[in-house]
Amino acid sequence: MEGVSGVVSYLQTEPGQPDYAFGRSMFQSDLMACLEGLLAGGAKEIVIYDEHYFGRNVDPSWLPEHVSVICGKPPYRPDWAGGLDAAFEGVILLGFHSKFGTRNGLLHHSYEPDICNLRLNGVSVGEIGMEAAIAGDCGVAVLMVTGDSAGTREAERLLPGIRIVRVKESLSSSGGQCYPVSVTAGWIRDAARFIVENPPAVKPWRIGPRAELEIRFNPGSYLEAFRRLYAPRMQNNRTIILKGHGATEVWAKYWEMKLRTREKMSP
Repeated sequence: MEGVSGVVSYLQTEPGQPDYAFGRSMFQSDLMACLEGLLAGGAKEIVIYDEHYFGRNVDPSWLPEHVSVICGKPPYRPDWAGGLDAAFEGVILLGFHSKFGTRNGLLHHSYEPDICNLRLNGVSVGEIGMEAAIAGDCGVAVLMVTGDSAGTREAERLLPGIRIVRVKESLSSSGGQCYPVSVTAGWIRDAARFIVENPPAVKPWRIGPRAELEIRFNPGSYLEAFRRLYAPRMQNNRTIILKGHGATEVWAKYWEMKLRTREKMSP
């Protein structure tokens, strides 16, 4: 949600905050424009994975026929990549943003504030890169990314040939130049229709049969809890390295570790 039209604050993206209703309405505008464009272009089936926060941001009453949504943010598993498989013709990353540490990146982060950096087979990635690599394990390409200018630049560098929709200009970590949603909805709708009718010449981002994911954490209570559980496996008390047969497997391993850490942190 941090990369959708009009959003410049985490208070607009966190359920329970007074400004969340505004952020959700901006998200709805971008999402519905995307769905309208895909269906107008001839898409026959669309599956949404609601990845933001608790995964309860999409109201199924919004959705037209031939669209379903995975809610509740079920964790990725080695055999389940968020509902994605080789039968899909492409992936769209809607409302994405730049990775943590991006200079003047609007609301920049990598999944959560606890993560300082993700390195996948030596390549520094954020959410865009991680999701693209997971899709690549399935042989599916990311065809389009919508987000702020910093996030879409990151996507273009990593995935040459993709279609991007820049819905706002990133000016700082908490400020951006925003456009009317009537305008951004039109941009998203047109781009979504175009990629169905004229799929971009972009290939799946395959990282190879072996994957190594290095996760470096920011200081804080999460790192302390994670260290109590996994200190023998960590390097320099801030880094964990996970290995497996592809991006999906190593990311699933981290999901399991994260969920266990969060359980230990619960009162």
